[in-house]
Amino acid sequence: MLPTKHFYIIFISIMSYVFQILSAIVNIYSIICFIYIMLSWFPGARFTKFGKFVSSLCEPYMGLFSRFRWFTFGHIDFSPIISIGLLSLLSSILGGITSTGRIYFGGILATVIFMIWNIISTFLSILVILLIVRLIVLLVKKGVTPYNSAWYQIDQFLGKITYKITSIFVKKSFSYKKSLIVSLIVFALLTFVGRIVITLLLNLCYAIPF
Repeated sequence: MLPTKHFYIIFISIMSYVFQILSAIVNIYSIICFIYIMLSWFPGARFTKFGKFVSSLCEPYMGLFSRFRWFTFGHIDFSPIISIGLLSLLSSILGGITSTGRIYFGGILATVIFMIWNIISTFLSILVILLIVRLIVLLVKKGVTPYNSAWYQIDQFLGKITYKITSIFVKKSFSYKKSLIVSLIVFALLTFVGRIVITLLLNLCYAIPF
């Protein structure tokens, strides 16, 4: 009969192997979901045999997120980013358990916080880039935006966010250009402060002894 210590080592080895397999499965599924998203860029691609096969695998999972309206801002749907981000989070947690050989609460919590911040910071970065480009276009074209232009659709999205943010700091009437500038400053500050706060939180998580 093997000593208890040997049983423990065997058990840890088996569980590490199981988590390694699960991590690999999640990574493969993430790639398939990414292919599913890319297929939407090509008209009719999802109606091919390959497209239907990929859709049958991904739609049950990704459809869970597309139901929530608060993942959609204007005409832009961020639910695919959220769904892929959660898969990446799960893969990171499983990979961490595999590499350390134990379920480390502080490490898992740090991974969750870091991945959530990555999603938020990505969204903030996209907004900052859009705001900068939109301001440049407004300056070049002197504020003229044709109704049928792509910028008009972008303004429908940006306007809902920028006017709400600017109204918090500016009580008087303000122009669209001013709302873009104020929002740009706010998002830039949020990104900067957020990085500092996240760094502190991660250090606290890694300091947890269990």
